Amino acid sequence: METAPCPKGRPSAFPSLPPIHLRRLELLLQIANKIQNGALSCEEKLTLAKNTLQADAAHLEAGQSVQYEADVVVYLQECEGLIRQLQVDVQILRDENYYQLEELAIMRLQDELVTLRLECTNLYRKGHFSTLELVPAPTLSTTQLKGESLTKGLHTSSASWFRKPMTRTELVAISSSEDEGSLRFVYELLAWVEEMQVSMRLERAEWGSDLPSVETQLETQRHIHSSVEELGSSVKEARLYEVWQHLDCVYTETLGKLETQYCKLLETSSFRLRHLQSLHGFVSRATAELIWLNEKEEEELAYDWSDNNPNIAAKRNYFSELTMELEEKQDIFRSLQDTAELLALENHPAKQTVEAYSAAVQSQWQWIKQLCLCVEQHVKENAAYFQFFSDARESETYLRNLQDSIRRKYSCDHSTSLTRLEDLLQDSMDEKEQLIQSKSSVASLVGRSKSIVQLKPRNPEHLVKSTIPIKAVCDYRQIEITICRNDECVLEDNSQRTKWKVISPTGNEAMVPSVCFLIPPPNKEAIEMANRVEQLYQKVMALWHQLHMNTKSLISWNYLRKDIALVQSFSMEKGECQQALRSLQAHYEDFLQDSRDSELFSVSDRLRLEEEVESSKEHIQQLLESMENEDKDETVARTYLSELQNIRLRLEECEQRLVSRIQSPSSTRADGDSIQENTIRIAEQERTQEDLQQLKSDLRCVSERCYSFLSRAPGGPSTPRLRSELDLVVNKMEQTYGLSSVYLDKLKTVDIIIRNTQGAESLVKGYEVKLSQEEAVPADLTAIQAHRSALQQWLGEVKGKNSVFSVLEEEIAKAKAVGEQLYQLRQERSIDLERYQEKGSQLWDRWQRACAQIETRHTELESIQEVLSDYRQCHRALIQWIEDITAQQELMKPGQAEDSRVLSEQLSQQTVRWERGVSCSACTDYELQLMTYRAFVESQQKSPMKRRRMLSSSDAITQEFMDLRTRYTALVTLTTQHVKYISDALRRLEEEEVRALHGEMSCMWKSKGRFVLNVLPPKVKPIPNLGESRWLLQARRSFRYNYLYQDGPVTLAADPEKQRKRSLKQKSPNPLQQMEWKTSKVRRGHWKPQRVL
Repeated sequence: METAPCPKGRPSAFPSLPPIHLRRLELLLQIANKIQNGALSCEEKLTLAKNTLQADAAHLEAGQSVQYEADVVVYLQECEGLIRQLQVDVQILRDENYYQLEELAIMRLQDELVTLRLECTNLYRKGHFSTLELVPAPTLSTTQLKGESLTKGLHTSSASWFRKPMTRTELVAISSSEDEGSLRFVYELLAWVEEMQVSMRLERAEWGSDLPSVETQLETQRHIHSSVEELGSSVKEARLYEVWQHLDCVYTETLGKLETQYCKLLETSSFRLRHLQSLHGFVSRATAELIWLNEKEEEELAYDWSDNNPNIAAKRNYFSELTMELEEKQDIFRSLQDTAELLALENHPAKQTVEAYSAAVQSQWQWIKQLCLCVEQHVKENAAYFQFFSDARESETYLRNLQDSIRRKYSCDHSTSLTRLEDLLQDSMDEKEQLIQSKSSVASLVGRSKSIVQLKPRNPEHLVKSTIPIKAVCDYRQIEITICRNDECVLEDNSQRTKWKVISPTGNEAMVPSVCFLIPPPNKEAIEMANRVEQLYQKVMALWHQLHMNTKSLISWNYLRKDIALVQSFSMEKGECQQALRSLQAHYEDFLQDSRDSELFSVSDRLRLEEEVESSKEHIQQLLESMENEDKDETVARTYLSELQNIRLRLEECEQRLVSRIQSPSSTRADGDSIQENTIRIAEQERTQEDLQQLKSDLRCVSERCYSFLSRAPGGPSTPRLRSELDLVVNKMEQTYGLSSVYLDKLKTVDIIIRNTQGAESLVKGYEVKLSQEEAVPADLTAIQAHRSALQQWLGEVKGKNSVFSVLEEEIAKAKAVGEQLYQLRQERSIDLERYQEKGSQLWDRWQRACAQIETRHTELESIQEVLSDYRQCHRALIQWIEDITAQQELMKPGQAEDSRVLSEQLSQQTVRWERGVSCSACTDYELQLMTYRAFVESQQKSPMKRRRMLSSSDAITQEFMDLRTRYTALVTLTTQHVKYISDALRRLEEEEVRALHGEMSCMWKSKGRFVLNVLPPKVKPIPNLGESRWLLQARRSFRYNYLYQDGPVTLAADPEKQRKRSLKQKSPNPLQQMEWKTSKVRRGHWKPQRVL
């Protein structure tokens, strides 16, 4: 093997070694130099940490707090990272059998680091400097997760050892030839790939256990992978170059090895990068959720559940929001667990880290759920606690105020008036109702006090002097202790608010979060408060009872004093004396009973009152004995007076019933119900009348005895009263009896009116129904005649029924007279009488209208029958005439005559037939009469009863008229055509005959010219300046005119009046057109004949 040439510019240190070995030695030398530099840097940082630690120790000795704890942490963590990297580099040199190692120096640095850690442990808090990577994932706290950023820079040194390979240009520059530079370039790339493979083998064994280390590894791997990908361009560049033939074999072999190793390196780098990315995504999500869970945990653990924090409403709202957040987070945690299971199934290289984070999230999630159970229970118990004490204080305040109010309000003595005492007694009963209602509230407080938890031991200011029982509200598991829900534990130390030292049921002792426990009842303060309220209630009740008894005893004493004063007055009658004696005895017994518990009366007071009562009883007995010797006449007078009073009471009762019936409103129901109700009223009033008759008889007997007694009895004290009472009863009897008689007459009269009104109304309704059943005029003359006969019969019936309304009018007049009598006695209007009077007037009006309707219909039907008969005759004649004329027109052959005279006769016949067809218009009057009657009948139909549909004669006539008009129109059209054709033929023949008749007409003019002039009508007089032939022709036409318009030959003595009528007939409108016009006007309602109602 040839010796590699020395690079330009510097001598070769190993001239006999091949380049690849030379490059390896240079690489190892670089690693050794890096170890030396790293050891120096680590030693400097240890020195800084030691100096900072000594400064904090001096602060502590001076009584100050530490100031550089964070700096010491950073220095030690950086030293730890440097030492770990130095150990990796030393291992590389050891694997390559490098001749010079720095193991002793690194061991010395490790010893110094351990020493400093021990010093820090003694100086600062215990466990603060434990390596984060050695902490299990389930025990990661929020502080540690947030502090991981401090260690982020410790791993950056792991990527500082690799370098970028030298470029071919640089190697050619230090080589003797370009081929040597190309060969050196391939060796450089291969050495770099092998170096990276070695480093990848080392790094592949390490996977971050927390988010900062994973982020550092991911960043390093991205940098490495980028460098590996960039190396691909250099490998492609090495394929393009060629070397001398004696170096070609070595170059090709080295290039092949380079390509193989590069593919392996690229695959290894991609594999690690992919798994680091998936690990980073999972760890970052899990870390974020762990931070959220830890924040919620710290917040719940730090919450003050003692009696110093009564704001339970805010905590309840917060807990509701937390519950909703947990429900929203549940899907996220489930997604995390699914991701962890997927990575585990894929056998991820960092499977342990994934499982650790998954377990941590699951454990923390379950712990948060347990904390939610605790919070829910604490919210419930604390709300009950604060509500109880609030209600207890409110009840206590209320009872104290009530006690003061009762003491002020119900204090009384012997000088208090009786009215005031009775008002106080009534008010005290109202107070008793309030006290009874308060009793249930107090009993409720006493019952609730037994279930109130203890909150004061939760305050560190109230240290427990001895162990107290507590109850677990959730499951809690640690290495040193396990507690299940509802376990009964013992609280040993509550010096910390968030953590308590407790003893489990198994006897294990540990520090457990205080939120996991409730201090169960009994709560001595709650029980004492409830007992205090109950005692206060008993005091208020006792005070009320005492004042109530005082008030009652004073009331009894006042009544007793009144009775004694009344007895001593000597102005009572016998009955009053007996009543006073009973009242005195009763009030004395009440006083003895009420004053038994009273503070206002002593034994001597009761004895003195007893003597006064006995004295009053003796006085009453003496008074009764003196009254027995009074005149017996007074007793008789009182007896009569009592009988009169009894009669007066019975009379007033009857009068009250009578007035009540008179004033009661009359019935507005149907007539049948009115009759029944009026019958009941009459029966009741007759009974009342009998009672009054009996009272009148009794009064007659008593009054006779009274008048006899008054005529012979002396003037006693009761005589004037007896006389006035007798006059009063007699007068009242006369008034009441008269009023009852008038009212009974009124009821009977009203009953008769109601019955007559019903009969009259039934009669009117019957005829109204009959009249409203016909809605059209029959088309048959026989039916019209039958209907006229029925109307004639009804007309006779209604004339005989007028007596019904005469009787009704007489009864109404009688009722009016009775109503006026009743008004004079009671000054009250009889509304029912007025109503029946108005109803009678309405029935009479309806009856008059029905009668007028029958008479009018009878008259109109007679006219309609005559018109309809004429119409039928005329209709048949017109039909026959039209048929005859049509047949003649069909047989006639107009225009075949040989001379103008024949044609003139044909024209005259056609015109006369047209005039006769026009004369049929007279039938329109029948239809107009029929339509007028139908409109009148429809206006009277107001009853909802169903009516039978009759065939209207107007409809039949209208249909007949339409058929007649159709046939007539066809006939007129045919006749008009014939007239036109004949006129044209006649004009041609006249022109031909003018010359032939000239001589003949000249002779006629000479002999008979004056006769012709006399018979010509005015409009065909000769026209001056015309030729003789023209005048003759005009004369002939005048003869034809007479034939056409005078319905016959010309006469010499024509009647001027007939000519005038005939002229007016020519100017009159077409009869058929006139009939059609009237019919359409009636149908549209524009022309109606006058109705007769």
